Amino acid sequence: MATTASHAQVGPQGGGASFFVGSSQRGEGGSPLSIRGFPNERVEVFFYYNSPEDGIPGPEQNDHLQGFSMVFCYDCRLSCVEESFRIPPEAITSVVSADFVEFQCDNDPADGDGCEMLLAMLVETMPPFRGDTLPPTTQPLMVGSVQFEVDSRVRCGDELPIEFCDGVNVRGRVPLQNIYSAANQSLSAQTVDSQVFINAATLFQRGDCNSDNRVNISDPISVVMATILVEEFDFVPACEDACDGNDDGVLDIGDAVYLLQWLFRGGLIPPAPGPFIFGRDPTEDALDCAMPCE
Repeated sequence: MATTASHAQVGPQGGGASFFVGSSQRGEGGSPLSIRGFPNERVEVFFYYNSPEDGIPGPEQNDHLQGFSMVFCYDCRLSCVEESFRIPPEAITSVVSADFVEFQCDNDPADGDGCEMLLAMLVETMPPFRGDTLPPTTQPLMVGSVQFEVDSRVRCGDELPIEFCDGVNVRGRVPLQNIYSAANQSLSAQTVDSQVFINAATLFQRGDCNSDNRVNISDPISVVMATILVEEFDFVPACEDACDGNDDGVLDIGDAVYLLQWLFRGGLIPPAPGPFIFGRDPTEDALDCAMPCE
């Protein structure tokens, strides 16, 4: 099933740090893509910064980050799983380790400031002070990630924003800001928001070409009607992925043969999600499916 993803724009070139939030996948210029999610499942959200070189040599410059605080407000149909926060091995912070790391979630929408999240890091807080910093970078570098649980009541096509915001306190009392520290001063960061897009990918049974919630002799017949006899019967399946019995990404007579072999001659069972339960298509292809995703 074909999918698409929007992407954020990379921040300013030639000075000033930017914060990003998004998926682990990258788009144009290395910017993170939007997150794709499903109802009642978890998604992993990643945090990034960039800080293009300012042309002045040395680590004590505004393009070398000593630390930062990222503050987020997110749709309360997302529930942040605080204990899932991690520093992935591909993150720059797994190479340049931070002495201080603080991560907090507030999933309570009734406390007056919605649902918020904080990620704060300082590279050096204790001796020996070697002047370590997060390096200048044009492309966003990952610094951490966390998982969110998606509410079961969201609908296909919903967009659940995860936005940078200033002035919220998360679980503390002090209003927090999106800032970074460089050359021993605090500077405001530019920010690029994202969202969890609830995929319109659908649930189906592999082989159920006529969409009657069971796989039997009528389904290979439906495949024949949808392929070599399409002009005679004018049959358009509601879910082409369900008709793709062998999951090769092509709807043809081979799918009818595959289903007949499984039904009557001990052939291989249709691939995931299989003929007995509803599930998503694990294979990227151009076939369409108009059935609901819930």
